[in-house]
Amino acid sequence: MVKCGFYEADITPPLGCNMRGYNRKRVADGVLEKLYARALAVDVDGVCGIVISIDAIGTPQAIHDVAVERIAAATGISSDRVLINATHTHTGGPLGGNIEPNYIADPIYNDLLSRIVGDCGILAYQRLQPAGAKVGRTDVHGISFIRNYVMKNGQVWMNPGWQNPDVVEPFGELDPELAVMFICDEQDHPMGALVNFGLHNDCISDRKPCTKYCSDYVGILAKELKKTYGQDFVTVFVNGCCGNVNHFDVSRTFDDFFADPPYIRIGQRLADEVRNLYEKAEPLAITCVDGKKEYLEVERRKVSEDEIQEYKDLIKKYSTTEGVQYSVHDPNGEGYKRIRAEKVLRFVQLPEKLPLVVQALRIGDCMLYAMCSEIYAEFGRYIKDHSPLAFNMVAEMANGGDSGYIPTRQAFGTDLYEAQIPTSKLIPEAGYFMADHVVKLAEKLIYK
Repeated sequence: MVKCGFYEADITPPLGCNMRGYNRKRVADGVLEKLYARALAVDVDGVCGIVISIDAIGTPQAIHDVAVERIAAATGISSDRVLINATHTHTGGPLGGNIEPNYIADPIYNDLLSRIVGDCGILAYQRLQPAGAKVGRTDVHGISFIRNYVMKNGQVWMNPGWQNPDVVEPFGELDPELAVMFICDEQDHPMGALVNFGLHNDCISDRKPCTKYCSDYVGILAKELKKTYGQDFVTVFVNGCCGNVNHFDVSRTFDDFFADPPYIRIGQRLADEVRNLYEKAEPLAITCVDGKKEYLEVERRKVSEDEIQEYKDLIKKYSTTEGVQYSVHDPNGEGYKRIRAEKVLRFVQLPEKLPLVVQALRIGDCMLYAMCSEIYAEFGRYIKDHSPLAFNMVAEMANGGDSGYIPTRQAFGTDLYEAQIPTSKLIPEAGYFMADHVVKLAEKLIYK
């Protein structure tokens, strides 16, 4: 018998906390949309898997570890069958360590969040009831875009500006697929949904970074679906591979693009697409639940002695980052180099190999793939193309093990933000190694 359960909990921090997501200080002074942790539990004949989504910029290892320990202690469900991923909102709480200039994490919030995340899984498990599932998918265009472009001068730029006449074409391949698993009770009433789409959850600010907590377009999506299916309907959002994807349509003008808030527009559009899929969704066979999570080690990139000395000299030149002009669009500028100088010097002290986490979680005829880090969209497409099952979802920023951006080989050698040390920490083969390994995990679950 198939049983499913949902639970959601408010994880909005107090005002006054630091907010991660940009290389500048931001202190929360309000709330646009509350932050949530949301969980789905699926059980087949006593074997249960849990998917948890948290409105946070990432999933720190400590959050993951405490949460899965709590879940295991209360339910007996192993870490292999628990997937925890972050929506990657850039307007979330003070997670992790003090890893950015002018950023201070909050250990009290981190401790509380790790317990709430675990409890979400436990409470979803406690709410298991007979249920069924159906799935649908469609390509959604016009809200997500490859953010890197080949320019007429042969360079590759990130977010090259509105209606820039020197843009030639996108540098990369988008994955526009929206995949949804709907869960309904015995009376065929919708209980909730697992939603997978790849788009940077950073769609609020126009000219200056937002200082109000917000779950971004994911929060709007969840609220809109509650309007249709009832206030008990829970949307567990799995953000797909979107390390090189954001919401900027650079073919438009700034004023036109921000005529209405993008995060609201995108959330409403996705809600409309989910509603349409509900009417066309096909039954999903769930005869088993199984999972495998593995911790890997991959070589980190090397930094030359000359570059190390250059960063040391920049730190001497600018005793603080105050007044230093910074732009991710100009990785060769002194401001950019000074901001990242301290990070690079910390980076070279790291071990020669860094940890990665990959996971395959099978829910019947649906395979969920999860990887840590910010993964280029091309890897999500690759995984789906090589999966042993026809219906798939891919998650990034999952299960701890943060190792920065994971670009394609083609990005290395450019000045792209995502390919610079230490934003990109691992060797160019890392993404291919991860993608192949996680597909092999899925094959073991199918063909064991």
